[in-house]
Amino acid sequence: MMVVLWLIASLLSLLATVFLAAATVAAVRARQTGALAASLAVSIVFLALLLGVRQPIVAAFVALVAGLVGRALVQRCTPNASRALQVTKLSAAHLTLLCGSLLFLIPFAWLISTSLKPDDEQAAFPPVWIPTQQITLPDITRPDGMPAGVSDYTPKGNPTAAPVRVAEVADLPNGDIRIRVLPPSASAGKEFPVGKELTASREELTKIRHVSPRWENYSEALAYLPPETLHGLRFLGNTLLLTLLSALGTVLSSSLVAYAFARLHWPGRNLWFGVLLATMMIPGAVTMMPQFLIFRSLGWYDTLRPLWVPAFFGSAFNVFLLRQFFLSIPSELEDAAKIDGCGPFAVYWRVMLPLVKPALAAIAIMSVLGSWNNFQGPLIYLSSPERMPLAYALQLYQTAHSGEPGLLMAASTLVVFPIIVLFFFTQRYFIEGVSLTGLGGR
Repeated sequence: MMVVLWLIASLLSLLATVFLAAATVAAVRARQTGALAASLAVSIVFLALLLGVRQPIVAAFVALVAGLVGRALVQRCTPNASRALQVTKLSAAHLTLLCGSLLFLIPFAWLISTSLKPDDEQAAFPPVWIPTQQITLPDITRPDGMPAGVSDYTPKGNPTAAPVRVAEVADLPNGDIRIRVLPPSASAGKEFPVGKELTASREELTKIRHVSPRWENYSEALAYLPPETLHGLRFLGNTLLLTLLSALGTVLSSSLVAYAFARLHWPGRNLWFGVLLATMMIPGAVTMMPQFLIFRSLGWYDTLRPLWVPAFFGSAFNVFLLRQFFLSIPSELEDAAKIDGCGPFAVYWRVMLPLVKPALAAIAIMSVLGSWNNFQGPLIYLSSPERMPLAYALQLYQTAHSGEPGLLMAASTLVVFPIIVLFFFTQRYFIEGVSLTGLGGR
């Protein structure tokens, strides 16, 4: 019964959130300051009450009241009923997309958070999202030269006593810790005078922490790489070379083949285009061994050529994508270029390519993403460490430092960060290129 009640309360809370979001949007569009302030105030009160409620009936009642208030505000800001319904639907869609995006951002947020955590927070339960570090005293050094950490000491024999502020001076061989009492201390006196040193177990100490990301994880992650790789620069250079050549080959070869299928007339064109599309149904595992035998017979094993040369022979999906774009271009432009004396290649280079820039950008971005994250190809064809790209090097790094999640997450962040930046600045071209595919043609 409690599960059903909580389910009803959750549904009512979701509806209340939708109406409050719609009220906020409607107030902003109608430029009604009072309604906007009311919707924001009700939203804050609703959230505060919802977080403090422990009974499902109370939560359902709070959500119901908040939803009714939000609905009333929507109707006030938009007297037209159909317009109010449209605003509510739009707010619900945006709220759903926002929640979905936040859900998909959780792994990335965990990656960044873990890459900035110290070792003692990596396996903490419950998980720590905001990295913190123990407060240290630079004027008190440990035997290893590191500054002493500050903790609160609570003796096992007297757990109700006020904690004593101490400095962790040294780690003892038996697992205990040598501590020194610091001023001021609530229990300082005859039993714990300031400056006294004694032994305590880890259970008796509570570290005093402050919010402080550990940026040293990134420098240490690079320092652990072999010196012959120039601390990862050689891996980066191999990846950039493969990415550049693959993107260039994919754009040139796929656009040429697509232009031939879309704008040139030759016997068997539709038949061979069907054969090309049929190759998309062949699993990659079927062609893996023949490709390996071909490249080995060419003497390309343990070289970068098998990873970028196939890009210059086109791709069925990219050819189909570009062909749809070429078909959507009016034939009058091609006829005008021919009248001006352009041949087939001049038409392709001067007329067609400038008009399909969104599609070229889309396949270039996909090619860059595929080459940057390619792990299977280097695993099959490469054996020399100096020729490895970042994806394969990251796997080897995980094998060597699997017990250090902070360093591993820092290395992973360094690998994915350029791709995230690239997609952030080019997502408009990518979405435009994919969404416009197939809107025209014959």
